[in-house]
Amino acid sequence: MRLELERRIAALSEEIRHYPGPIARCDEHLPALLEERARLMKLLQSYEPCSPEALWLNDGGNTHAA
Repeated sequence: MRLELERRIAALSEEIRHYPGPIARCDEHLPALLEERARLMKLLQSYEPCSPEALWLNDGGNTHAA
C-alpha cells in the first residue's frame, strides 16, 4: 500500500510539474491535483513504519534459532 501511495504521489507531482501555463483563475484541474497529492501525502505520513523484526518475519524470516 505504501509503495502504491508513493507511486501515485510521484505521478501527481510529475503532472503538476509539467502543468501547462499560464494557469487561468477558473482552472479547476490543477487545484484538484494539488489537493489529491496533499491528501495522499497525509495518508502516507499516517502509516507507521514496520519494525525490523516485522519486516524480517514478513519476508519469511525465522526468529527461532536452530
